[in-house]
Amino acid sequence: MHTVGVVRAGGAARAGPRLPALEALPFALPLLVFLVTLYGMLGWTLYVSLSEWSGTAPDYRFAGLRWYRLMWGLDRFWVDLGNNVRWLVLGVAPTAVFALLLAYLLEIASSRRLEAYLRTLILYPAAMSFIATGTIWSWMYQPDRGVLNTLVRAAGLGGLASGYTTDPATATYWLIVIFVWQYFGMSVLLLQASLRTTELQEMVEAARLDGASHLRTLLQVIVPNVRGGVLVVVSLLLISALKVFDIVYVVTFGGPGYATDVLAFFMFIATFQQRLVALGAGLAMVIFALAFLVIVPYTVYALRRWFE
Repeated sequence: MHTVGVVRAGGAARAGPRLPALEALPFALPLLVFLVTLYGMLGWTLYVSLSEWSGTAPDYRFAGLRWYRLMWGLDRFWVDLGNNVRWLVLGVAPTAVFALLLAYLLEIASSRRLEAYLRTLILYPAAMSFIATGTIWSWMYQPDRGVLNTLVRAAGLGGLASGYTTDPATATYWLIVIFVWQYFGMSVLLLQASLRTTELQEMVEAARLDGASHLRTLLQVIVPNVRGGVLVVVSLLLISALKVFDIVYVVTFGGPGYATDVLAFFMFIATFQQRLVALGAGLAMVIFALAFLVIVPYTVYALRRWFE
């Protein structure tokens, strides 16, 4: 009996460590399914980009880098790539910087009622779909009777009236303004949450007791200690800028010509209108590669700085 007790005790001791793994399985299983689906579809997209699929019927015959060579020989591809870089730089940096400034101004505002009103006002665009946003801004940018040109003419400044999205040289920049407007409120909200940690509040209070100005407090106390919030905001903005599609589709449809075209829109046209499915898959892989090259190094750098 004693021996049996020892064996049972030993068995229980060996079975003990397995219980946490079994308990975690229901939570890990959805993540595992998600990862398998994600990277399975990524592998399938890569395979299609190397195939002959150029019609409505699937054609999985191996074509090598044929579609990639075709893509790199197109002027449209390089225009799209340049536009995506503009979205990354001009869409992300101003949004993050001005969002941090406004979040800090809201924190030091004396009127909480005004703060609540402004927060609601700037967060409202984030609740709108890009289709609705694009439609509204199309009306605003309309050259003849659009809101902006109507206001300019009413102010007696008709000479400053612009074609906005009808001018190939500036159309992309006016689209980026829409992106900044849409994501600004969400960025402010996330950064304001980062400003309200107990530790940071104590540091700010100590800086004020030492006589530091608001600007010095922002630059020397706030900025170095909101890395977590900045990491989240910039990562979300980078991903959103890389996959931008809705605004271009609704406002300009890639025009004039393909001056405002981006890689995601080119992928849509190639896949669903021109039926060049393999080319569309190749463009999808280029977007993924850009996301990998941009997001991963930034995230690694930010996490290293965060945990210093």
